[in-house]
Amino acid sequence: ASKMNDRACKSTILLVLSIVMHSTAEHNIAAATTKQAPRQLESSVGRIVGGYEAQISQFPYQVSIQQEGVHRCGGAIYSATIIVSAAHCFELWDMPELFAVRAGSSEHERGGVYLPVRRIFVHPHFQPANGINDDIAVLALTYSLPFSVNIQPIALASNADMEVAYHTVYFVSGWGTVTEDSRLRSPRLRFVTVQQFEQRSCKAAYSSTVRVTEGMLCAGALGGGRDSCKGDSGGPLVGYARGRYLLMGVVSFGIGCGRAGIPGIYTRVAEYKDWIELAAKQI
Repeated sequence: ASKMNDRACKSTILLVLSIVMHSTAEHNIAAATTKQAPRQLESSVGRIVGGYEAQISQFPYQVSIQQEGVHRCGGAIYSATIIVSAAHCFELWDMPELFAVRAGSSEHERGGVYLPVRRIFVHPHFQPANGINDDIAVLALTYSLPFSVNIQPIALASNADMEVAYHTVYFVSGWGTVTEDSRLRSPRLRFVTVQQFEQRSCKAAYSSTVRVTEGMLCAGALGGGRDSCKGDSGGPLVGYARGRYLLMGVVSFGIGCGRAGIPGIYTRVAEYKDWIELAAKQI
C-alpha cells in the first residue's frame, strides 16, 4: 500500500489545527451492537459520536461497505482491489454477492464509485460465540478502484510504528450514529480524534465483560465524549508515525459510546499485518 497523497495529508493537518482551536468542544466516536457480542458489549457497526463532518478527500482511504444496498460497516483501502474491515460485519461471509463497496464519496448513499465484492476472507480464528478476538477481515473487489484525490490506499502500521505513535492523536472516521441512543446514522462522513489507552487501564475497564488481548487496541478520551459507535464498525483508526499516516486499528467493540473512562476497542492492525498481507495475495 502507498502513502496518502500530499493534499490529503495537508487537509488532515488543517483538521488537527482546527481541533486545537476548538478544544472546548466535545468530540466523540461510539460503538454498536452486534448479535455476536456479549450483551454488555456493543460492536461499533454504527456511529461517530462528538465528532466533526468531513470531506472524503481528507480521509480518502475510507469506504462504506454495503449489504444489499444499505450501509453496513466501514472499511479501509489497502490496495486497488483489497479492503480491510472487521470480521463481525460479515455473518454472511460466504455470500459476497450481497456486498458492495462505495469509495470516493462523503455520503454513503450516493456518489463516488460503487463496486461489487468478489470474496470475503474472515480471520480463521474469529469465533463470535467466544468473544471478540481476531476481529479482522479482508475483502476482494471484483474490479479495481480508480485512485484519485478522493480514493487512496493507506499503509498498515507495524509494531514499531505503534510505539512511535503511542502518545499522538488518532483519527476515527465513519457514518455511524452520532449519539449512543440514536438509531439514525449520519448521511455524511464524520471524524473524531482519540488517544490510545494503556492496556492496563483498558483491561480494568473491561474486566467484567471481556478479556482484552494483545490483538486489541483501546482508544478514546479520558473524560468521554469521543468514540466510535454503531455503524462505524470495520472503519479505520489512523495515526501518524515516521512521516506518514498509517492504519493503526479497525473499529471493533465497546461499552456504550464515548463514556468516561471506557475506551473503544479496536483490532490492533500491527498484530495482524502479516495475515492481512498474506490474505491480500491469496484471496
